[in-house]
Amino acid sequence: MKLNQLRYFVSVADKGSVRAAAAALGVSAAAVSQALRELETATATPLLKRESHGAVPTYAGRQLLTHARLLLGQLARAEEELAQIRGITGGTLAIGVTPWVSQSILPHAIARFRAFRPDVRLDVSEAMGITHPLLRDGTLDLVIGMPPARQAAASFHVRKLFRCGVAVVGRLGHPRVDCSSLRELEDQHWVLTLREEGIEEPLDKLLGSHGVAPPPHRIHFARSALVAIGMLEVGDLLTVCPWPLVESPFLRNRVQPLPIRERLGELPTSLITRRSDTLSATAQLFVDCFNEATQACLASDDPVLRRIMNSVELVAAD
Repeated sequence: MKLNQLRYFVSVADKGSVRAAAAALGVSAAAVSQALRELETATATPLLKRESHGAVPTYAGRQLLTHARLLLGQLARAEEELAQIRGITGGTLAIGVTPWVSQSILPHAIARFRAFRPDVRLDVSEAMGITHPLLRDGTLDLVIGMPPARQAAASFHVRKLFRCGVAVVGRLGHPRVDCSSLRELEDQHWVLTLREEGIEEPLDKLLGSHGVAPPPHRIHFARSALVAIGMLEVGDLLTVCPWPLVESPFLRNRVQPLPIRERLGELPTSLITRRSDTLSATAQLFVDCFNEATQACLASDDPVLRRIMNSVELVAAD
């Protein structure tokens, strides 16, 4: 297998067609098609199949795609490191961040980072879930979010940063806003931003220990915090939310926590990187800036930041 073959294969998988991939790569469609044929010959298995909506990876193709993304990502980071050594600036830093961090510490960390490296392009996305596929395949350089599931932990290096409580919240004026027991909410509809492999595990863990089990048709999913809040505000859905996000400007005066008396547990937030990879100098600088921003936010006199940071506990380094 050759690097250009893998690069063309990833592009076709992303764009959905040879023609679109060729345009994005700035090469001819014939060159892309030939590279794909050579790659399938080298692997002795079909990697793409044509469907009505475009070229789709086969099962073998999906497995190769994960490794190809990681390999190409590592190569790009190596090239950026060498460019920095030669005095060439630029590059991209791709990070995933859990919503409560994006509404508190992240802007201050970015301001610090850009003071050092204004030449670096930032690519920031919401970090949802506990499997972190975009980190595993090299799309992201690091994640600040929920630690990975136990079965996936071997692929990652995890450093605990914070822990916080969670709240059950609904829109302002929700009909059950005065409920104090989870059992009173069993007939309600819920929206969650965390779903792993089709299993409603987070809500099962939260409610199941208290003998509450909403039927599957009452559990809905949103792939971003913004979508989830929109669903809350229009309907009478409930969700489970970390307290620092409840205290953020994003949610404060938009949702209302319910006075649930049961203990709802804690939510951890960690710095997550690939175990098989080392952070680039750029990524390490961002981590340093994030650590400094955390301390500044903890000491801030700003009332908004104080509310948020008072709702989290900083976890001491091991």
